[in-house]
Amino acid sequence: MKRLVPILVLFTFSLSAYGQSKMSLDGYLNDMQTVYHVENIGYLWENQIHNRLDFSYYPFEWLKINFQARTRFIQGNTYSNFPGYGQMFKKDAGLLDLSFSRDGAYNDNSGYIFTSMIDRAYTEVSFGNFVGTIGRQRINWGQTFVWNPNDIFNSYSYFDVDYPERPGSDAIRLQYYTGMASNIELAAKIDSSNRLTAAGYFRFNAAGYDFQVLGGVLSGKDLVIGSGWSGNILNVSFRGEASYFRDLDNFKDTTASFLFSSGLDYTFGNSLWLQTEILYSGFAEQNKIYSFLQIFSSDMNIKNIGFTKWSVFASASYPLSPLLNLAFAAMYYPEWKGFYLGPSLDLSLSDNLRASLIFQGFTAELEDPFGNKDRQNTLIAYTRIKWSF
Repeated sequence: MKRLVPILVLFTFSLSAYGQSKMSLDGYLNDMQTVYHVENIGYLWENQIHNRLDFSYYPFEWLKINFQARTRFIQGNTYSNFPGYGQMFKKDAGLLDLSFSRDGAYNDNSGYIFTSMIDRAYTEVSFGNFVGTIGRQRINWGQTFVWNPNDIFNSYSYFDVDYPERPGSDAIRLQYYTGMASNIELAAKIDSSNRLTAAGYFRFNAAGYDFQVLGGVLSGKDLVIGSGWSGNILNVSFRGEASYFRDLDNFKDTTASFLFSSGLDYTFGNSLWLQTEILYSGFAEQNKIYSFLQIFSSDMNIKNIGFTKWSVFASASYPLSPLLNLAFAAMYYPEWKGFYLGPSLDLSLSDNLRASLIFQGFTAELEDPFGNKDRQNTLIAYTRIKWSF
């Protein structure tokens, strides 16, 4: 399976040579330099060249075939200073292993990683109000921006600054639109451990709000029931999600877990955008975080989106000019007495060329496996040039 990635990339280019009206090919190429300052380690660096290809083929009006490939070449001393760093890129969470990865050391202090993955590979058919999709795809049932308790198929990390498309799932999805703002869905996926996640979803509009309800099985282990909403209080957007999880093997026990997120956002007349969000996580005590590096290296799933029982988020974004945007985000973790701060600048150099400067700062009192608490501080800075085509 791992050889499938470069073969499909070449196949994409060859198909684009004809039938342009029935095909589309776009993507981007970016170069990102990252500098870390980690306590007890010091300064680390890496450079990443990241290419994405998005190919779609429309042989008939009712049929769409889509492939998307993500390819990265990473080099730096992070390879030598983060144990198991190269192995992180060899994980494909889907039923099929559509990834290719090679890594090695240049010397004792630095190394490289070459990795390529197909994170979308699906066929979609549509007839009237019905849409059916099979293959690797993104199933997004979330309503809030930062934490998504309803997004049981495709959890992601807010701190991943270079993956706006988010992961996909090897799944079957059936959708039927019952109205302009209502639809019914059935979806099922199998992951790399042959665990089944399957659920039904109903979205409808009432009293000026979009509501949703869902229910199913998560990873073959938990019953999950959820709901969400989005609407407005006066001119302020108001949205939220909640999900309830119960272990199927111990269903008669009273033990269950709950996830809840809710947020407000508002855009002023001068384009200043303010946002706030909170998260309650009943799984927080199970997620033993001893170092901020775990946040970047852990496998993402719905149960570890929250690191502490309560998390609070706030952000602001403002266009300083038509070409330059300033943003600032912050999180507060009460149990850790900790903060996350994330300022960023985004500059449009031309219609398809952008430059970004991004900072991520973490500080918190974390407890090690022996019960000792120690304040940890981590700072990460990114510079990125991105060309889209």
